[in-house]
Amino acid sequence: MPRFTTPDEDALAPFVIGLDVGSGGARAGVYDATGREVGKRTHKQPHGFTVGDDGTSTIDADVIVEGLRTALGKVLSDPLPGPVMAIGFDTFASSLVVVDEAGEPLTPCITYADTRCRTQVAALRESLDPVALHERTGARLHSSYTAPRLAWLREEHPDVFSRAHRFMALGEYVALKLLGTPALGTASAAWSGMIDRRTGQYVPELLEAVGVDAAMMGTPLDPSDALPLAGTPLAKQFPQLKDAAWVPVIGDGLAANIGIGALGPTTWGISTATSGAIRQLIEGETPTLPTGLWAYRVDARRTLVGSAMSDCGRVLDWTRNQFSLDKDISSWDTEELFAAAPESSTPLVVPFLSGERGTKWRDGARALYANVSASTTAEDLLRGSMEGVALSFLRIADQLKEMGGAPERIVLSGGMTEAIPAWLHLLADALGAPIDHVAISRSTMRGSAVLALEQAAPDVQVAEAPVLNRVEPRPEHADYYRERLERFEKLADLA
Repeated sequence: MPRFTTPDEDALAPFVIGLDVGSGGARAGVYDATGREVGKRTHKQPHGFTVGDDGTSTIDADVIVEGLRTALGKVLSDPLPGPVMAIGFDTFASSLVVVDEAGEPLTPCITYADTRCRTQVAALRESLDPVALHERTGARLHSSYTAPRLAWLREEHPDVFSRAHRFMALGEYVALKLLGTPALGTASAAWSGMIDRRTGQYVPELLEAVGVDAAMMGTPLDPSDALPLAGTPLAKQFPQLKDAAWVPVIGDGLAANIGIGALGPTTWGISTATSGAIRQLIEGETPTLPTGLWAYRVDARRTLVGSAMSDCGRVLDWTRNQFSLDKDISSWDTEELFAAAPESSTPLVVPFLSGERGTKWRDGARALYANVSASTTAEDLLRGSMEGVALSFLRIADQLKEMGGAPERIVLSGGMTEAIPAWLHLLADALGAPIDHVAISRSTMRGSAVLALEQAAPDVQVAEAPVLNRVEPRPEHADYYRERLERFEKLADLA
């Protein structure tokens, strides 16, 4: 993986800091005005989720606060070649921390992966109009979002609910502890699934349905509503930050798109990690939303549109483990396997190992294998599984085209593609479009820094992310994937 960096002597002031909270750790890094990392000023503090068989997925929010404080101390330990003018910040999306009147947590941070509110999801779908809410909020009634979690707390933990003073997103809580002031970004608030994607205001019907007053939710702040750090506890601890501004928290999906250069409506950004997604940052009025997509307001002029799948890199890992393929990926001849022309004998795979998100959002869906015979090999199953991942992306792409037409460019990053870059042959053929594989270490953190540069250095051109490889589609394979998608959808309806 190349490092997109610049040495101190070549770095262009002013400087910004990117903060990133993912499922595996809290990171900080220093970037110059072109969006390049400065020297080796990055640091990660590892952490992990607490999970349970009942659907629990939580993490101690104060562990994250201290992890970020430590990471900041590490990257600021050496003198910088110029002033820090802004801090950009992202976290994993759809988080919830309940705090009391003193600002102390009553719960750990409930993460996007927590599914204990499944019963409340079903009840809200019965009592509200899910289709109208999806068009209004850009989000489904789903266990990943905040409204069902608030209903779950009210019903299952009334003692906590009755003591609650505020319901905060993780990044809002971090700001409270580091700055003394809660700061909730519009993009993070949108990921709660509770604000109107066109107005940025909380939806009254949802608040009423879960028994919460709007005053108990954070006020959405656009990136331009950055908070000065002068006089805050953070600036007192780190005087280098006294002239900087804190850009309110955004979700990691938006940060990922910005970090790899998917900055405008003509470019799609694709992520291929454990999960996968296609996202598009559009400007102006958002049209009617196709049923399989989400749309998250960023600010008054921008909306992030797209959809995601729970199983992307997870499909690769599961397949190689279950079918006894060599775990050393470097020993595989993946170029021959994935660049070869498609064969009708290849298994048809619906890769819903963890349920279905985009495009039909069926939590109970499971993986299915068809067209398997006695002559099917482990390599055939791997090829079919990765074709299934490509078809999952194609389903999302079709709905994005329905909304805004075909993109002029597709950029992609993610650990799965770094492990087996040859699989892009399958994806490019399925999408019928060239794909630029962009690989930048810590692209999500870079996205937060680039958003901060909008405030700190709006007149400086951000450097374009380098392309490692461009994969062109082979038009003669288009009919194969279209026929496969039709069969995929019929099979998925049985999942």
